Amino acid sequence: MKVLKFCLLSVLVLILLCGCSKKNVSYTEPVLVLRYADNQPDIFPTTRAARYFASLVKEKSMGKIEIEVYGNGKLGSENDVFRMLEYGGIDFMRLSIGTLSAFYPEFDIFQLPYLFSDRDHVWRVLDGEIGKQYMSYLDDDVIGLCWFDAGARSIYTINPIHSLEDIQGKLIRVQENDAFINLFSCWNINSVKIPYGSVYSELKKKTIDGAENNLPSYIYTGHYGGAKYVFLNEHLRLPEVMIMSKMTKDAIEKIDSSFMDIIRECAYQASLYERELWLEEEKKAMQAVLDNGVVITIPGESELKKWKDAVEPLYQKLSDDKKALVLRIRDV
Repeated sequence: MKVLKFCLLSVLVLILLCGCSKKNVSYTEPVLVLRYADNQPDIFPTTRAARYFASLVKEKSMGKIEIEVYGNGKLGSENDVFRMLEYGGIDFMRLSIGTLSAFYPEFDIFQLPYLFSDRDHVWRVLDGEIGKQYMSYLDDDVIGLCWFDAGARSIYTINPIHSLEDIQGKLIRVQENDAFINLFSCWNINSVKIPYGSVYSELKKKTIDGAENNLPSYIYTGHYGGAKYVFLNEHLRLPEVMIMSKMTKDAIEKIDSSFMDIIRECAYQASLYERELWLEEEKKAMQAVLDNGVVITIPGESELKKWKDAVEPLYQKLSDDKKALVLRIRDV
């Protein structure tokens, strides 16, 4: 009887060991290894949030999905990466509204100047029904996952400016889409589309008079080395989006149909994390601006009114549907 009990016990131990072994293999060996692209530096809020997203997905999928994050534009420009993502060559990316609207014109609405009153207004809109509505527009070749903060954009220049009149006729680098060209023409400012990575050298060569961006980007790119005057007009508050390839979604659902729920939840958590990081980076960027001798001009209400009045034609040209949407956004 003792021998029989010993044999049964040995068999049970072997079964348990085999079970544990299989469990460890399935949890530690990824079934899918996916790629995430961002053109910002590795220490930027969006890339840090991407790594946080990747760690959450790995944990929640029990190691079956592993996401490799590539920052610094290692996988190409936003336009190139978006094209690759459409065809499944890249799985996830962080995309600016400026680039996205070239492919999905519905998103042009977010490029209207002074659309949002402040940062809190942005998140009341994007975390609500309007934000969900716009994410649904992407459920085709690409899948919208979450919104990222990208702060407020202002103008920085080689020479000081104190008013709208000071900058009229100057040449300012803008994002590579026509909405920015139209915006700056309202202010009688000449604008030019230059790739993001080339702006610093153009500032140093003084082939342009300035550029526009948020403060963290201004610091991380070193643009303050060529343009030490910031005019804090905060003309745009452009959100950004995390998107994924439809082909990647299909591949994930083949492993487990519930894993897309994990992806969406992890993306939302990464979005909240990125917003916290952004606030920290804005504070650090402001301190860095001061430490590096940058001169900041904060326009008063009367000066800002000139900037806002000048762009009113952009709103008047909108279709009735878009005018109604603007009212919805401003009423939130």
